[in-house]
Order: sequence, then structure tokens, then C-alpha cells
Amino acid sequence: MDATLHSSFRPIELDEAADFRVEGTMAVRSLVRELLGSRSLVVLYAADDPDVFLVTRLLALEADTVEFDFTGGNDHRDALLAAPWLTVVGAPGPVKIQFRVTAAEVVRPAGVDGPQAGERLSALLPSEGWRVQRRNAFRVRPMPEDEARVTMRIGDGNESSGSLTDLSAGGLSFEWPEGRPIPELGTTLHHCRIETDGRAPIPCDLRIVRIDSPTEAEPPAAPVRISAEFHGMPDEVCRSVQLYVMDIEKRARAAQRRPDRAG
Repeated sequence: MDATLHSSFRPIELDEAADFRVEGTMAVRSLVRELLGSRSLVVLYAADDPDVFLVTRLLALEADTVEFDFTGGNDHRDALLAAPWLTVVGAPGPVKIQFRVTAAEVVRPAGVDGPQAGERLSALLPSEGWRVQRRNAFRVRPMPEDEARVTMRIGDGNESSGSLTDLSAGGLSFEWPEGRPIPELGTTLHHCRIETDGRAPIPCDLRIVRIDSPTEAEPPAAPVRISAEFHGMPDEVCRSVQLYVMDIEKRARAAQRRPDRAG
């Protein structure tokens, strides 16, 4: 089963990533500035453990440190602080950025009161990192058992749904509902939802960036495929998308390994 097109938020295997390595503090500072400029979320992993992580935001680049949002509760908080290093992974657009930080400690801006209020995680900036640019922007295909779909309001305000065909941190593709007027390129669809079995719906606004009609090789009844970017999503909703992408990746890898264990 080829359930993933590209791994997005999982750490890169470094022995397979030599061609993407960048060296020098200035080069790594450039990677950090790219993440800051994109305002994209990042994932902090305890060392290279894919199951101990925090989805958060990069807040600041100092002379020799970087700072991350560390407010709120997290099941892995203590494990992250105790780890010998943290692996930072971000995916701004079609780029994947990764680097390791050390000497992580909790700091709090002056004048901020309350338990965990305004807490930041500060860590030393490394002298190497990795930057991978891929054509498909690290999309994943939902697992069949999810029955994932995009529900939207169209025209008269009634809701229609189409199957979700792939998903990334920045957007998604889905099948346009049969019999409904096809929107124009650039249209923003408001009050949409990503719905799956067993998960809370994820609200989103979608800006249409591509419309693919069936090709001559496909059946005449094949659906129109819509590609869209997320538009104006709050951080908490972005985290929900990112966590769902990571969950798909995890289950897809487990499904791929299952025949090997059986043999």
C-alpha cells in the first residue's frame, strides 16, 4: 500500500539525506528565518523518537539560540526537556526543514505571570541542518478506513461532500460532488470541514488553486478533482491538520511493515 506520497513531519533519516545537508551557523540561521517568515508550525521530537513530540511554533531567533512556544499542557513535556537533543522539523510549503538543538531550557519573558504563562523553550542553535525541496509538498493519502471527506456549503447554502484524496499542512485535494456547479479557480470556499470516522471534524476555509477534469483515459463519470490551499486558519486548527497528517503517516508505515512481520 502506497499510502504516503512524501513523509512531511517525520524526522529525515540522516544517512539518506547527505545531499540536503547545509553547514555553518549562517546557513542554519537562514533555515530558521525561513520557518519564522512562513509562520508555519514545527514539530519538536525528543531525540529521534517519532512518538514523543510537541507541535508548536518557532517564536524567535537570538544570537546563538532559538525559542519555541512552550505554553500549555503536553504529555511529553518532561521527556522533551530530558532528551539529549531535540529534532526540529518544519514544512513551509513544498520545503522540509530539519535541524537538531541542544541544551533546551524553559524561559519566561519578564512581566508574565501565572503557571506556564508565556513559557518558551530556548535551545542552542546548531551548525548544521537539512533542507529538502520536493515537488508534491509532502502530501499524504488518507487511509481507506478513515472514509475521509471534505464537506462544504455550495451556492444555496446546502452542504455537499466529496472524498478527500490527499492532504498536507498547506492544503488538500478532493473530489468535487457530482451534479454540483464547478467553482472558478481562485474561489474561496468558506465553512468547510474535513471529516473522518473517529476524529473530530476540522473546520477550514479553502482557496481553489487547481481544477482537474477527467482525462481521456478515465471513465466519463470520473469525478472532477479540486486542489485547494488552506486560508486563514487559526493555530489550533493547523495543529489538528498536522496531527492528522502525522497519524496517517504512522498508520501507513505500520501497514507497510505488516507483511514483513507475517513472513
